[in-house]
Amino acid sequence: MKKLIIIAIVLLTGLSTSFSQQMTSFTQYYEDHYQINPGAVGTLSYSPLSFGYRRLWTGMDDAPAMQFISSHVLVADNMGMGGKIFNYSTGAISKTGIEGTYSYIMRINDKIKLSLGLSLELYQFHLDKSRLTMEDMDDNLLLFGSEKLITPDASFGAYMYANNFYAGLAAYQLFDRKVDLMSDGVFQNKQVRHYFITGGYTYDINGNWSVQPSALIKVVESGIFQADINAKVTYRQTVSLGISYRTQDAAAICIGFQKERIFFGYAYDMILTDIKKYSLGSHELMFAFKFNRSKPKL
Repeated sequence: MKKLIIIAIVLLTGLSTSFSQQMTSFTQYYEDHYQINPGAVGTLSYSPLSFGYRRLWTGMDDAPAMQFISSHVLVADNMGMGGKIFNYSTGAISKTGIEGTYSYIMRINDKIKLSLGLSLELYQFHLDKSRLTMEDMDDNLLLFGSEKLITPDASFGAYMYANNFYAGLAAYQLFDRKVDLMSDGVFQNKQVRHYFITGGYTYDINGNWSVQPSALIKVVESGIFQADINAKVTYRQTVSLGISYRTQDAAAICIGFQKERIFFGYAYDMILTDIKKYSLGSHELMFAFKFNRSKPKL
């Protein structure tokens, strides 16, 4: 098989960070915990409809991009349900999927609850051969390689929460499947398990100001470790300013605005690795609409 001229075959999932993770999280994950833990489904007394867009490494050709739309609701006193549509892409490869989630919520005491969530996922890998440049355009990869592959997967999460704190553990890509687009091993990748450990606390300074420190630890079975450390300050539950540090990757600044049932957030990641020589940083947008009650309560 002839050598590919392009170098955009780093990961079959369509995602790549400086750690070569198969799954990356949004910088503003603390605004929508469903994105990092299925157990968060149904833990709010309102139903959020969330939209997110993230573009990594702007200024670079074929840089990774992520989009999602999701929602979840408490359908009974101890039962939540949610759904998500997502797309990850880089270069000629994309991963598009749907996810359905069920959660069971238990009361530990008068203030604390524990939610256990299970997600079933179905996603499609797509290889756009028209974006590949080969030394030999009659190469078997172009002639016989599959352009699409549909595969199932699952994730599980435990999420403990109260009015002023949360903590969670989630495991993704539980099926540990090997994905191959029938391309003689060129586009072959194993979906290794990812574990997300999260925690956050909200401290009310006075009637106007509050501060929320939080952390997200990511562990991949292939031996990758990464931590996000964050702090957000909010004024009158309306305007927020946050800073974030992602180990060996980036530092970020986040701004948010909330008015009644509408939330808007923007994050800019300043790259700290060698990629900064070629990129202007990463940008992220997040929108959320809150239906029913405007404030969560236990």
